[in-house]
Amino acid sequence: MLIPILIIILSFIIIATFVVVFFGLNMVYINLKTLVPWVKTPLKNIPIILDTINLPAGSLVYDLGCGDGRFLFMAEKRGLKAVGYELALYPYLKAQFNKFLQTSRVKIKRQDFLKQNLNGADAIFIFLNALVMEKIGLKLRKNLKPGITVVSYGIPIPGWEPLKTLETKPSLTYIYRS
Repeated sequence: MLIPILIIILSFIIIATFVVVFFGLNMVYINLKTLVPWVKTPLKNIPIILDTINLPAGSLVYDLGCGDGRFLFMAEKRGLKAVGYELALYPYLKAQFNKFLQTSRVKIKRQDFLKQNLNGADAIFIFLNALVMEKIGLKLRKNLKPGITVVSYGIPIPGWEPLKTLETKPSLTYIYRS
């Protein structure tokens, strides 16, 4: 009787170890590839940002590097259409799980947003890091039609002049217009 229980416990430990190592290696790979670790936008700041940009219902918002989807789900609750891009497997799966739990209609894509046409957006939300912001700023400058609101949480976009800077804690939020 003791041996089958030990086999079950050992099997569980092996499977759990495999899962942790798999997701850990995926995160390391994505962090090295994109130079962007997964850091969550504080929930308390998302309503402040959405209130400030004040998009009409039905507007389309993209979240570039959407992580667990928290910005997308809050935007959807305000009547916005929301699309997120996330390369890292664990945050992507977490976002899909959150989408299921909330019976949400947001779209979450496991694709590189740098290779996407983002011109359909009414607003774009970014929470990345300084190592990639210049590259993103260049892509957005080249590919966005005029008038799209761009929100960067924490890091300004080099070469862009913000229309407004919000004092969200612990970071500032920069609001631009393409």
